[in-house]
This record gives sequence, structure tokens and C-alpha cells, in this order.
Amino acid sequence: MWRRYVIFGLLVLASFFCTEAIAGSRSHHQAQAVLDTDGNQLQVEREYYIVSAIRGGGGGGVTIGKRESSSSRTPTVRQHSYDMNLGSPVTFTPISNSAEEMLIWEEFDGVQYLKEMSSEENRIEEQVDLNIGFSGLKRVWQVEEANSETSSASSSQTTRYVTLKGQPGHPGSSTVRNWFKIERISRSNPEYRITYCPSVCESCHVECGNVGITEENGKRWLSVSQHRDFPFVFVRARHSKDQ
Repeated sequence: MWRRYVIFGLLVLASFFCTEAIAGSRSHHQAQAVLDTDGNQLQVEREYYIVSAIRGGGGGGVTIGKRESSSSRTPTVRQHSYDMNLGSPVTFTPISNSAEEMLIWEEFDGVQYLKEMSSEENRIEEQVDLNIGFSGLKRVWQVEEANSETSSASSSQTTRYVTLKGQPGHPGSSTVRNWFKIERISRSNPEYRITYCPSVCESCHVECGNVGITEENGKRWLSVSQHRDFPFVFVRARHSKDQ
């Protein structure tokens, strides 16, 4: 019996040092929280609108559409052309939540010990892999290569649209195209770019890029490119409940 308590004590000590190491690493890198237009930190499970930071002709918020030129009719993320349209609310889920890293102790004597998330761990930080999904939908954003019929055009470069085919969570090679990061581009204003350069699979070959806008048939679609980006701001959805 005493051996069980010794093992339990060792697990407690191991989890303590692991937590301290993670905290020290975060402090060292000085992770910055992503802010909304009110200057508040973005929080996990809260709803926000992703809206163009360019006022007057920059378009509005993002929502869901289907490209007429796509044979698959896959739901694709698009931007409203009207500035005052905030689009559809989204939620952000960082990799730490998706991977369920809050479970730090093994099962012991039939009891599972969980580490509860603090308010700081519940915030969205810059340069952290995360899933982006529209509120109420099961699928998340995914970078998808263009279909063969579009890649056969005169241009040698294909357009990688942002679709809604991703499975949330499960970081690894099978979901590598589902992970995005947020990077601040203005220190005077909370303006950001959304980047695609996931860190969830070290062995995977990923062509990194920034999320920008591709115009097609009079509509604006989110796509990934190495040569352009688009500044966004995050607007809190007012109907979203406080957590």
C-alpha cells in the first residue's frame, strides 16, 4: 500500500516541476495576449467577429459561402464587401485546450486528477497554434489546395482557400492544415494578421503563408499566400455570455 502513496507523491512532484517549467518558458518568451477592439484579452469559448481593419472600402467581417467556380461546393470562408456587416461570430481554441493538456496526472487508484485552467491560461495568445471555427458549427477552418481544374490555368501558382472542412483538435499530421496563428502588426492599435504556419507536426512539410483576400466573381474569399496579408481586428460579439 505504501508504494502507491510513494508513486502518487512522485507524480505530484513531477507535475509541479512540469508546471513551473511551462510557466518559466512562457515568462521567458513574454507571450502577449491578443486584444479585441475594446482592449480586452480574447478568451477561449467567447464569440468574436473577425473584421477588416481597413475602414472605408476594406470590407466587413467574415462569414461562410460557397464558391461558384468550385466543383466540390465546399463551404469556404469569405468576407462581406459591406463595411458595416460584421459577419458571423467565431470562437478560438488554442492547442493547449485541444490537446487536453489540462490532464497532468495519471489515473491513480481509480481517480483521475485534473489541473483546472486559470484565467490567464484561458486567454488567446499571439503566435500560438489554434483552431478557428464559426459559432455553433462542428467544423473549423482548414487550408485547402485549389482543385485540379483551377491549378491547370496559365498561372503556375494555385490559390489555397480557407474552407470549413477541418476537424477540431487532435494536433498532428492529419490535422496540420487546421491550425492558424495570430500575429500583431500594429503596436499602437490592436490590429492583427492571421498566419498559417503550424507547429503541430515537426515532420510535416508546410508552405507557410498569411491569410489574405482573393476576389473572385465579385466576392471576397479568404486564402493563404506568401506574398500578401490582410489586417484584421477582433470585435466582441455583444450577445456572448461572460465566462
